[in-house]
Amino acid sequence: MSSAVFNSGLSVLVVEDDASVRETLGMVLEAYHYRPVLVESGQKALEYLAFQWPDVMLLDLTLKEMSGEQVYRQIEGRFGRVPPTVVLSAVQHGEVRASHLHGAWFLAKPYTIEELVDVIQQASRSRAA
Repeated sequence: MSSAVFNSGLSVLVVEDDASVRETLGMVLEAYHYRPVLVESGQKALEYLAFQWPDVMLLDLTLKEMSGEQVYRQIEGRFGRVPPTVVLSAVQHGEVRASHLHGAWFLAKPYTIEELVDVIQQASRSRAA
């Protein structure tokens, strides 16, 4: 696993309301030496971001209480910036919806672990730019 050194200590905020998907993402991220922070709602993400800023955020488009777009815009409105964001979605037209979120990457479900790690690395590099 050559990417392990690169990933060391990188924090990833996972905003996903499906508990099984959220927990699985957490386990995969830990296996790749990321530091996952798992939250189940946009509100929890906003609360977390008030105190900590992750290196990358994984954001589901179809959250129950507010959409991924609403979460993204609330973060931007409250903090004036958004962590490098990877939008995860299985919905039809998900990529079009994600394209309206300036600077966000899109990853369609289902995706491979390699695709996930690759897009997280791309997003994390963007914060240095």
